[in-house]
Amino acid sequence: MDEQDIRALITGNPTALAHAVVGDAWSQLILREAFYGVRRFTDWHSHLGVPRSVLSQRLERLQTIGIFKTFVPEGKKRAEYILTPMGLDLIGVALMQGQWEHKHAPTPMQRRYSLQFYDAKTGSQIEPVVLDSAGGEPIASDNVDYRPGSGLITRDPPPQRRLSGPRASTERPMIERSVEIIGDYWAWSIVGCAFFRMRRFDEMLEATGMAPNILSDRLNRLTEQGIFHRDQYHANRLRYDYRLTKAGLDLHPIVMAMHGWSERWLCNFDNPPLMLVARDSGRRITPVVCAQETGKPVSAKRLRWRLEAPSRGKSRTVFNTA
Repeated sequence: MDEQDIRALITGNPTALAHAVVGDAWSQLILREAFYGVRRFTDWHSHLGVPRSVLSQRLERLQTIGIFKTFVPEGKKRAEYILTPMGLDLIGVALMQGQWEHKHAPTPMQRRYSLQFYDAKTGSQIEPVVLDSAGGEPIASDNVDYRPGSGLITRDPPPQRRLSGPRASTERPMIERSVEIIGDYWAWSIVGCAFFRMRRFDEMLEATGMAPNILSDRLNRLTEQGIFHRDQYHANRLRYDYRLTKAGLDLHPIVMAMHGWSERWLCNFDNPPLMLVARDSGRRITPVVCAQETGKPVSAKRLRWRLEAPSRGKSRTVFNTA
């Protein structure tokens, strides 16, 4: 595969397209607050501490893409933002990211409590899991292959920067610390390289097209955060292979959930730029986050959660998206 094809593979696959839209930290945090029922510009600003110019730009972009729509409540003058079906469908990605964070990057709250999900209509408990299709089977990371499509082309990176500076101290049981680790387009690009079995600096540089200093910075950060470990492969020079740790490999469900969302909303579903297939059967994989108990896709409107301490249970409502 030549350099152009490799770069198209990393920058033009469905997951990369999705991360260019919602992969940065502020977009993730804005969406998280929307799942908690936030609809007004001033509430996002106060809850997150996001600069007004950044918040305005993100909301405008998310609305243009179709994740939010605006309306003016009766008797009010200012517009509010509500999630569209496209935006609500991102709940699966949020759940997978929350599970990863609780396991590998927990906040003090997440260490104290376990997070249990249940269906508001039936009261039954839900264990979110990525399946290869609705009602299908769990996706084993070592059983995923791909087929490039005609629309797989090199894409330019989005004009985003890594989250920096202080933000509000509001602590949520989901998507809190993970945005500091993987809330960045370039970080996701490097993780993408790793899942495509690219392990060396020069390979990643060629595949992503990022500047060497940015790649070096992100690799150092991801290594410090426990996503990669380094293996020296040159006896006389400091040259390393970067291999995913257990925490890095456990990002796979997030990647799969994002791929599925992108296929449904950003791509031609019948002819995506890159199609996932099962290695053992060649059958197409169309990832979707479902309730493990029923195999049915998780509904943001019906999902609730319960924080459980070791000695007592405390129930709260979340994802107030009606």
